[in-house]
Order: sequence, then structure tokens, then C-alpha cells
Amino acid sequence: MMDNLEMLTAREQLMEDIDAIVEEHSYYNNMDADKTEDLIRVLCDAVCKNFPTN
Repeated sequence: MMDNLEMLTAREQLMEDIDAIVEEHSYYNNMDADKTEDLIRVLCDAVCKNFPTN
């Protein structure tokens, strides 16, 4: 079972991966930068909601 620090580290890595994946996808598909940032924010908010720090 993961301790709190491992969970926070994994959550942070997941959000970094989301950012990189969405940025790369948006670049190759000519997505609008604002829409790209909105998508990253929504996905990272979902990560935080489902993997709280407390």
C-alpha cells in the first residue's frame, strides 16, 4: 500500500504526464492553445479530486 508521500509523488507524475501528452497531441493536431490549457486543467482537476492529499 502506498504511503502519503508516494501517493503525492504518483499524483504529481500523472499530472505531468497529462500535460505532456495533451501538449504533444495538441501540437500535432493544431489545437487552440487556450483549449489545450483548459483540457489540461480539467484533467488535472479530476486527478486532484480522485486522489486527494489528505
